[in-house]
Amino acid sequence: MELAGKFSPLLGNAKPEEIVFANGTVSAGGKSLAWKQACAALPPAGIVAHGVWRSDLQGRGVHGVVFAEVEVDVETGKVRPIKMLQVQDGGLPLNRLTMESQINGGMIQALGMALFETRVMDADLGMQVNPSFMDYKLPGCLEMPELIPLIDDEDKREVVIGIAEAAIIPAIGALANAVFNACGARIRELPITPDKVLMALAAGRRSA
Repeated sequence: MELAGKFSPLLGNAKPEEIVFANGTVSAGGKSLAWKQACAALPPAGIVAHGVWRSDLQGRGVHGVVFAEVEVDVETGKVRPIKMLQVQDGGLPLNRLTMESQINGGMIQALGMALFETRVMDADLGMQVNPSFMDYKLPGCLEMPELIPLIDDEDKREVVIGIAEAAIIPAIGALANAVFNACGARIRELPITPDKVLMALAAGRRSA
């Protein structure tokens, strides 16, 4: 309201609640300002506005699904991620680019957790013995697969739902299943490192 009031004199003294911000314009009462004009009308010191918490505009119940494709070298046990696609719903997307970025971040964090990141602990001292990024492996550019984030626009809930951490969870299972689908090795302990793949493959050959 406070922001809208700054434009009221330029829009025929329209009431703040009548002013609409949409499609790159600020309009009311048949008059409109381009966004650039509206920004130029603001005071040099800027403006301060205070929002009001609306509990009816937030919700819970995020849903998502991930598809992953990997290649597994059965001689070395190395897993190479090829492609990840994630469909996520989070109610009303306030910023689609930010939401897609959160989904991408979830897939990347899941990739690290599923295939690379290992905390090595000293059993006697209870200390982590690989506490730096020299020894604690994170996925980098060379390990990054093609990432495809999709927002589920069929979710018609007019509430905002957080998706950041929720985007990580399904991707981990998708990667583990992709490894199993690629080579038949079912790994139940993360991260899925080459030694675990080779041991699972050997165990599978012994039981066959």
